[in-house]
Amino acid sequence: MQYAEGQVGRVFVVRIDDGEDFLASMRRFISDKGIQSGSVLFLGALMNGRMVTGPEEPVIPPLPHFVMFEGGWEVFGVGTIYPGEGGPHIHYHASVGRAGHALTGCLREKATTYLIIEAVIIEFTGLQARRELDKRTQMHLPVLGTPGTNNPENDRDTSGSGQKEEKPPGEKPGDELPGGLAEIIRDLTRT
Repeated sequence: MQYAEGQVGRVFVVRIDDGEDFLASMRRFISDKGIQSGSVLFLGALMNGRMVTGPEEPVIPPLPHFVMFEGGWEVFGVGTIYPGEGGPHIHYHASVGRAGHALTGCLREKATTYLIIEAVIIEFTGLQARRELDKRTQMHLPVLGTPGTNNPENDRDTSGSGQKEEKPPGEKPGDELPGGLAEIIRDLTRT
């Protein structure tokens, strides 16, 4: 575990209108306001978008499983903002739903607003945090705190022990779900 402590800075309420790319609009606003660390809460609707709904297989490093959605979906979600290479790095997770169907995952690349999205951005100040590429997972993960200061947990290797959790012979990832439910879910979500 890692941690960092900071304070709440500015708070912004942002309205993204119909047809605007939610992700691009937020990226531009956060950059224009000089927000380095913070959190985003949002709700509204998306006409279409693309999200990662988990890995293709539960291995490290993961290969993302992408799902496209279109046609006006309700959305709510949360995001984190940390400094990264090339400026603030924003990571969003959201749930979208339409007509009894739902998806949850990481919004990526494009998410076009339908009607409106309301977002609240809470800036953090005095927070020692950044997002860096983790060699083991091949993902940009948050690194919290300053190694060697008052946070001994942060002095540890963030890539893990390098030891893989072994499954009993013949057991495949996902077998822990009853009645082949994991396989059914994987089949339903493949594109």
